[in-house]
This record gives sequence, structure tokens and C-alpha cells, in this order.
Amino acid sequence: MLLDGARRVGKSYIAEAFAKAEYKSYILVDFNRVSKDITDLFVNYLNDLDLFFMYLSNLMKMGS
Repeated sequence: MLLDGARRVGKSYIAEAFAKAEYKSYILVDFNRVSKDITDLFVNYLNDLDLFFMYLSNLMKMGS
């Protein structure tokens, strides 16, 4: 899910609440706070979703 909208109106809060309620695991990507390595994944690996999610999961675990 990609949410776009005004700042500070609860987008992240509602997305995380939904994810916690509906999925056993999830990754929340805040594009204002993540490293260039993570944003580059969206440019370079969307054609191979297995690699995309493997790299994204690993980078998020490392705290990038």
C-alpha cells in the first residue's frame, strides 16, 4: 500500500494499525527517513519481486 497526503494527519499510524491487525508481519517504509539503499530498491528491483523483498527485508532489519 502506498499512502500519500498532507503531513501529520495520521497516515503512518493508520497504515501500521491496519498492518498489525491484518498481517503477521509487515514492513513500514517511511521515504522521508530511509537510506538511499532502500529507495534504490524501488528503482532497481521492482521487476524481480523475490529479490526486491529479500533485499528490503534485510536492509530494514539492519536499520537502514
